Amino acid sequence: MSDAVSNSDAAAKRPRWLLPAMLVPVACVVVAGYTANAFAPTLVKHHPLVLICLSPINRYLLLTTNELAATTYFAFGFVRHLLPDPFYWLLGYWYGDRALRWLMETYPVLRTIAGEDGRALEQPETRKILYPLAFLAPNTWVSVLCGAARVPARTFFALNAAGTLARLALFRWMGSVFHSEIRTIVDFVSRYQWPATLVSIALVLLGIAVQFRRGRGELFGLTQLEHDLEGDEVD
Repeated sequence: MSDAVSNSDAAAKRPRWLLPAMLVPVACVVVAGYTANAFAPTLVKHHPLVLICLSPINRYLLLTTNELAATTYFAFGFVRHLLPDPFYWLLGYWYGDRALRWLMETYPVLRTIAGEDGRALEQPETRKILYPLAFLAPNTWVSVLCGAARVPARTFFALNAAGTLARLALFRWMGSVFHSEIRTIVDFVSRYQWPATLVSIALVLLGIAVQFRRGRGELFGLTQLEHDLEGDEVD
């Protein structure tokens, strides 16, 4: 496997403590996302900033944009959106093919981009796709792919930052255009926040149970991540 996805050179420089240290922020991001999904009906109206700090996914950005001042929305949304990406990029960079195997077990659809063994990232035409993806979809799996493919850090983070700002601006604009419709949804959810929260918690717990039963999914993958990546650790 080429330098694009190989981790042999990186392994020689990688201290043993690195993986546990990196998994702490990754685990916090995953747990925060599940917490946001469980308590979103309660948070969206009364604590919108807490909601996007827990999980700045598209629907929460759209539902909270009119509840927050522009400076607050952009500042916290930007920082929170970018915060986990360096760790995921480093996972791909430091752990190469092992990180890709973990990623594709968690998100099987990514085999269409990286191939069954990650070798597709060695192809120039595939690597070119990662640059627009880093701008259009600056998220977990794109960060890992870019790290594994050795997309230069400065290029990745510049595209990531620009894409994040563009996404925030898009949802701010959509919030202005569809202000009344979004207000109706937020007011409805707030009116029935407690039963809606109970349903959300139940759905999150059910989703977690299904993940572990099937042995697949983001949270299940997180529990396997250290085991999957630690095989080539060195002192």
